[in-house]
Amino acid sequence: MRSGEEAGPIRVLAVDHTAGVVPFRRKFAALAARPGIDLTVLAPERWIENYAEIRLEARTLIRTDGYFLRSGPVVWPGYENRGFFVSGMSNAIRASDPHILHLWEEPFSLIALQALWLQGRLAPRAKAIFFSSDNLSRDFRYVYRPSWFYARVERYAHGRCVAGTAVSREVEDVLRAKGYRGPIEVVPHGLDLADYSERRGDTRAAAARYGLVPPVVGYLGRLTEQKGVDTLLRAFAIPSGPSSLAPTPTLAVVGDGPAKASLLTLAASLGLAERVRFLPSVPHADVPTVLRAMDVLVLPSRTTPRLREQFGRVLIEGMAAGCVVIGSSSGAIGDVIGDAGLVFPEENPEALAASLKRALWEPGLAESLREKGRERVRSRFTWDAIAERLVGLYRSVLAPDPGASAGSASARG
Repeated sequence: MRSGEEAGPIRVLAVDHTAGVVPFRRKFAALAARPGIDLTVLAPERWIENYAEIRLEARTLIRTDGYFLRSGPVVWPGYENRGFFVSGMSNAIRASDPHILHLWEEPFSLIALQALWLQGRLAPRAKAIFFSSDNLSRDFRYVYRPSWFYARVERYAHGRCVAGTAVSREVEDVLRAKGYRGPIEVVPHGLDLADYSERRGDTRAAAARYGLVPPVVGYLGRLTEQKGVDTLLRAFAIPSGPSSLAPTPTLAVVGDGPAKASLLTLAASLGLAERVRFLPSVPHADVPTVLRAMDVLVLPSRTTPRLREQFGRVLIEGMAAGCVVIGSSSGAIGDVIGDAGLVFPEENPEALAASLKRALWEPGLAESLREKGRERVRSRFTWDAIAERLVGLYRSVLAPDPGASAGSASARG
């Protein structure tokens, strides 16, 4: 399709139902900043994300952070696999004339089906790529979804897409189990280190801002059954200090959700009322400040028949902010943490209590893990590092010999 760099910039059309959320667009700013990339992003005019309504100006077409942002109305905003564009997608494909159509959508989603159908008619030479964070449906059975229909959509997408992107190795394994044989690039969630202090800073001052007494153990996120905050409360009730002279830790639970009332009741029944602070959700811009108030960040997720931790974005945010991170063994958590934190068997309060004791009191461990965490974020989870991977993937699927670089795409022009 392309004979080399002299062919000009790579034109990329990204379709992303979350692109109305400003922090989620950081990856696109980093991608647009790479040499040789001409980027357009299509987002819904209205979307529901984490219980909040996100709106873009109707029929937006603006230049921002080095790329064009377009929008269109959607049906079922907030239903990421059921929603679809009423209009705007055809115009975006025609106007951008993409070499790459990158669908930041599950391959079984209606937006992916819609985009691939239109791409086949309006830009048949474009190379399509999907994204997935689904780590449960290796047998084509989908939670809360008509599996017979979504399986057909996903198989259609697998046949039409020259490559996939996956949020974790676990998701890549699921895609392989379903028979996808094209290239897969692992593209995790990321962050901008400029939003986080390079140094630990004054934890005591940050803690005082939220009425917390160090040392502080924290959780930040939605309060749902799957997040396992009840396991954290039970672990926190187990004595973890090295001696009676050690300062008593404070637990900060930051977030809102349907499990909050039951967690408040549990904390009281465990005798933790004086040691646990429940704080409301904070805007994304305040997350670094909240995390700097924590010595240890815990993500105690549990696997359920319908949910398995797909990534755990707060873990990389905690590493960037200088927290010691502890996570359960659910889903991708262990892969995200690597050797830069501690992992305990999910739903095991005693094991979590032991990890907390190590993180708070074992000599030298906390500083070692903080240094490893910062380096892990710098090398794997910055938007610049992720953009570099994406550019490499785009160039490989556009190579003159598609049979050598695009797997199942060899029959596509």
